[in-house]
Amino acid sequence: MKRHLPNLITLLNLACGTAAIVLTLEGQWRWAVYLVLAAAVFDFLDGFAARMLKANSETGKHLDSLADMVSFGVLPAVFIYTLFKNLFLNQPVEAGKFYNYLQWVVLVSVLLVPAFSAIRLARFNTEKDQGTFFYGLPTPAHALFWTGIFWQMMESGSLFGSPLNLFFMWAIMLIMAFHMILPIPMYSLKFEHFRIRGNLIRYLLLFLSVVILIIVGWGGLPLVILVYILLSLLNLLLARRVS
Repeated sequence: MKRHLPNLITLLNLACGTAAIVLTLEGQWRWAVYLVLAAAVFDFLDGFAARMLKANSETGKHLDSLADMVSFGVLPAVFIYTLFKNLFLNQPVEAGKFYNYLQWVVLVSVLLVPAFSAIRLARFNTEKDQGTFFYGLPTPAHALFWTGIFWQMMESGSLFGSPLNLFFMWAIMLIMAFHMILPIPMYSLKFEHFRIRGNLIRYLLLFLSVVILIIVGWGGLPLVILVYILLSLLNLLLARRVS
């Protein structure tokens, strides 16, 4: 029975992601955000359970990526699409044909998110050396980044108190999407044990994440992911300097 437990947790991740997509389209955005957070927890737990129970399998490996494709590939694209649609609706009526063409370009470009997520997940499945670093921003981190922005936009119509700018958000979308497929080493958050030695960066990120979320709320998720990116780059630079 225990060998099936990680796959069951993975299916809970898939169920949360699927339900979140439906709820987003139905306008129930708060529940959608709660479900993507639950999906992220299940995504962490399935791998942890597989390692603790020594229940790793090829089926579980590919099932995990398929579930992630829904929860952290398609779902953030739905969030971003909703965000851009709202930004276009807030444009003045006299914006003209230019904004009509721009709207199509921007909305179609959202397809890069699930496309690059699929590439990122496929590469992850074929990586032979999955040690301290991954290559490219992990899809759950990318999804959580947009979950925080989506929460802020839907709750207040602003980003950290400032009005959302269409071109700024478009540029951020492209940068973060390409970050998933560029060969940039990102620190692995997988716990093999709970000792401080070997997990210092993980515990530091966990501590800073809790502080940020207590102060800012769920809207602080983009800051958490930016801290993760900075810590990954800092750890890489220190490792290379030592070597």
